[in-house]
Amino acid sequence: MYRKTSMVVAVLLSLVLSMTMVAAAKNDTLTIGTGAEAVGLDLRLETDVPSFERINVIMEPLLKFDVDMQLTPLLAKSWEVSDDTMTISFQLKEGVTWHDGTPFTAEDVKYTFEWVLDPANAAPNMALYADIERFEIISPTEIVFHLSKPNSFLLNNIARMPITPKHDGDRADFRQKPLGTGPYKLASWNRDDRMIVVENENYWGGRPIIPTIVFRTIPENATRLLAFEAGEIDLYQGGVVPQEINRLEADPRYIVQRAPGTGYNYLGFNTKVGALSDVRVRQAMSYLINREGIVSRVLNGVGTPGIGPVSPALPWFNPNVERYAYSVDKAKELLAEAGYAPGEINLKLYTNENPDRMRIAEILQFEAQRAGINVEVIIEEWGADLSRIQETDDFDIFILGWSGQLDPDRAMIRQFHTDGANNYGKYSNERVDYLLELGRAVPPESQESLDIYGEAQEIVIREVPYGFINYSEEVGLQHPWIENWKVHPYGAGAWQDAHRIVKKK
Repeated sequence: MYRKTSMVVAVLLSLVLSMTMVAAAKNDTLTIGTGAEAVGLDLRLETDVPSFERINVIMEPLLKFDVDMQLTPLLAKSWEVSDDTMTISFQLKEGVTWHDGTPFTAEDVKYTFEWVLDPANAAPNMALYADIERFEIISPTEIVFHLSKPNSFLLNNIARMPITPKHDGDRADFRQKPLGTGPYKLASWNRDDRMIVVENENYWGGRPIIPTIVFRTIPENATRLLAFEAGEIDLYQGGVVPQEINRLEADPRYIVQRAPGTGYNYLGFNTKVGALSDVRVRQAMSYLINREGIVSRVLNGVGTPGIGPVSPALPWFNPNVERYAYSVDKAKELLAEAGYAPGEINLKLYTNENPDRMRIAEILQFEAQRAGINVEVIIEEWGADLSRIQETDDFDIFILGWSGQLDPDRAMIRQFHTDGANNYGKYSNERVDYLLELGRAVPPESQESLDIYGEAQEIVIREVPYGFINYSEEVGLQHPWIENWKVHPYGAGAWQDAHRIVKKK
């Protein structure tokens, strides 16, 4: 009897141990769903949210935006802006190492920003840092940025530039295999399928709670939702099927988080081609955007109708700008005034595989036809679509979006300054250029700043380099077994604290 009892106890202990090991194995991997593949993993060169989402667990900037959108320390433990705003001093964290064990120092910071500012490297966001004149290294843990002129919003941009290792940043394949200081290291990357990162055991902020993260790329929102409901995905942010929001919020098996976003979707125009060089044609197209209908029917109330480039949540928002209320008749009137008869304008509209954007494209195609404009809709893979818009002039109109427009400088200077790095439609207005340059030189909390950006918005909205569709709202979806995660108002920062997520499946 004693032997049988001992055997039973041994079997039970074995089963308990086995079950514990299985549970632990399940909790050792966090699977995150994403809607698009990263273009690359070198944020000196990337500008898209999918790339930022992944790289933010591998590489780190000096400071970051927390979920309350306040700047908080990361690789810099503190910073100080001089009274004349012409210098910014950073005290760096001690004891930080790169994934290969090399110490992180001020030399890496200097190298990163000098690389971005070197015209030979063609960094897309070089203009955001152009007011940095030189770098002064005081010690391995202290560096001073000296500016050529005041830039009220420079810190916000510094927070979005991960530091690159001086000893490794010129490696030919760095964009595919980056080295960072972050909580995770790149293990493998199968494009358009999944990227796997594993824990950095020597991370200065402490080892990650979950040792492995899998980023699964599933472009179709409905397919991604099915994978989530089947338990194949633990959580994701962005691209939640709008028509399913109410059902998901009412289902106790899931947790839905919502937060006001920091960006917008827009219809972009090539302002130098054919009929679109006439502002009246662009205005006509803007009148054909049924913003309220798109938000209510396509997006199921996620987000709000678009007005301009600056969010209504920001103090610089100008509420008195022109509003393009949906009107086919007004569009027809403007087209006739511009000298175009029905059927004389033929446009190609490009967008990517984002389901909401594809539906919006179809709606715009229909509305344009009602006004006598022929629109051909062309859907491309995310990377190919972005390359077309960023690197060529081979488009008429396109649908894209911006995220992280946290101040008016970020929301306008790259997009609408004549020499803006992301001025894809070649828009140019001397007054706008002057205002956007002046806006950087005045205190951001001043009435002068409000007036400058208020006028800039009025001009841009009137001249329609963009037709603003909707302001974003960030939606996150998770299973109850995921803890210690909050949806981030800035989509690119969604996973920057993934090393603190807890999984109890």
